[in-house]
Amino acid sequence: MVIAYKHYPGMEVLSCTDPFAFKPHIHDRYVVWLNTGCGEHYSLKGEADILQPGSISIFEPGLVHANHPCAGDKRHLCSFYVEPKFFDDLAIQCSDGGHPSYGFERKTVKDRELWTQLALLHRNFFLESRNSYLDSNVIEIFISLLTRHGSARLKDQSGRKHPSFHTTRNSRVNRAIDYFHANLAQEIRLKDLAGILGCTQFHLIRLFRTHKGLSPHAFLLQLRLEHARSLLEKGSPITDTAAASGFSDQSHLTRAFKARYGLTPMVYKKATPNYRLT
Repeated sequence: MVIAYKHYPGMEVLSCTDPFAFKPHIHDRYVVWLNTGCGEHYSLKGEADILQPGSISIFEPGLVHANHPCAGDKRHLCSFYVEPKFFDDLAIQCSDGGHPSYGFERKTVKDRELWTQLALLHRNFFLESRNSYLDSNVIEIFISLLTRHGSARLKDQSGRKHPSFHTTRNSRVNRAIDYFHANLAQEIRLKDLAGILGCTQFHLIRLFRTHKGLSPHAFLLQLRLEHARSLLEKGSPITDTAAASGFSDQSHLTRAFKARYGLTPMVYKKATPNYRLT
């Protein structure tokens, strides 16, 4: 049973499988938390409730709260302590500039899809070092949290209208895909790509979801996996394949490859006609 912390720009991440009871306390950041192992008893403003798996709880800075697990041997508390500036920056992106206001009226939200994404993101924080995949997932997931569950007024306060979404959609997405193909082996950060294309990260995500049905990160991952599969068919060593396809290391490729194709790169490599034992 462990209590562990990870630090990331704009937030701190807690993983707790220990039955430790957190007595009444506050944070100077937003708290976005869930329990993937069991229910979690919590109290807030004199009221008590249980956060069940599948639900997400969000507290603004300064709220006094306490929590402990319903079953200590099953607990996995996953918490993100998010600096207000992090959400401020995302809100500005979503509004295309200006000074938007936002907040979270509901302290608990039931959103199984987002809950699953947050749980996986939390897992990846403790499995991987910081990389472009992690950065993209952080932006995409927390933008979803803000736009889907924030009581936000994310319109540009200056009164300017958003640029036409449809007129730039195809060209920006196609330029992004061309850039992906030309830089598969390189680290591609969502922020840098948005800058190259002249839009915000939020708008780039929206463009890809509308035009391709996937986020930029998810689409790039598919391109890299197909490239890796092609290299493996030609007999490329797995370590070299991972590097040439833009994966941080062999284990990163193995996890993504198995999730996509149902088998590891080694098993796939052995099954191809071009495989030769050395």
